[in-house]
Amino acid sequence: MIMKSMTVRMLSLWLLQAGGGDGLEQALQAMESVGKTFRTFQARFSQTKYTAILEEFDVPETGEFIYARAADGSALLRQEVTKPGTRILTIKGGVATVYNPTIKQAQVVNLGKNKDKAEYLALGLGQSPARLRDTFDLGYGGVEKVGASECHVLTLKPRNPAAAAYFSSITLWLERNSGLPAQQKLTEPSGDYLLVTFSKAGLNRKVPDSKFEQKLPPDVQIQRIQ
Repeated sequence: MIMKSMTVRMLSLWLLQAGGGDGLEQALQAMESVGKTFRTFQARFSQTKYTAILEEFDVPETGEFIYARAADGSALLRQEVTKPGTRILTIKGGVATVYNPTIKQAQVVNLGKNKDKAEYLALGLGQSPARLRDTFDLGYGGVEKVGASECHVLTLKPRNPAAAAYFSSITLWLERNSGLPAQQKLTEPSGDYLLVTFSKAGLNRKVPDSKFEQKLPPDVQIQRIQ
């Protein structure tokens, strides 16, 4: 009986350490805590795209990632790739601009009804757990390490079929000690996925509005997509 009691206690402790049972609620509470004071998020990032049919990864890209919210609640985003080449994505006012200085080309996309999908690049930052539950079916994958950080692993599957056509599932690694995202995996219906890892993250630093605007040079060829 004593041995059985010790085994149960050890199992309970292991489940708690692994995030079992109430792990999902712990992760959502951490997100909610961050969301109460959220203004901005800045980090270095590394990302690579996996192509399922080829069973291979693209060359990794690195750069700077900034996310904030405008006064009306819409997403403000800047993702600047600095290696191996330069590419800048900004999102403001429901308009996404992708600028490639090397070839002097840019795409300006009016996101329209898809503007909420801009937040898929910044899940875990400022979104309320209630909103996530409305948008996704949530699952919990325990605790894993990303670098030196122990992270809750959340799986999110879009409930809206139109959204699921873009990403069939999203995996989010949230740091247990800070509630901030350390890594995310955006998986397409084809099995292709984008793996993004954050480092040197900072919360609520002052970010000038100009970071989310791109003044394109006059010699840039612009493609506008509605």
